[in-house]
Amino acid sequence: MSTTRTGRDSRPLVTTDMAAYSLGMQPRRFRDWARRRGVAPAGFKPNPVRGQPLALWDLVDIADAAQRDSAKRPDCQGV
Repeated sequence: MSTTRTGRDSRPLVTTDMAAYSLGMQPRRFRDWARRRGVAPAGFKPNPVRGQPLALWDLVDIADAAQRDSAKRPDCQGV
């Protein structure tokens, strides 16, 4: 029996480190990026090292926010 939590597309939720890596960012920069775009963790899991729980992110939420972000940018920055 698997206890892995899954996102909207049935893929496992990912930790902040893994989510940051998927966008080529450091974890702190990813958390700031997500907060500015209204993306919240889909869940939490206990941290085996310290007391604060680890945030779990849904890759679909991240992809949606990244897509909205890229749609706002102009194709050409003008020369």
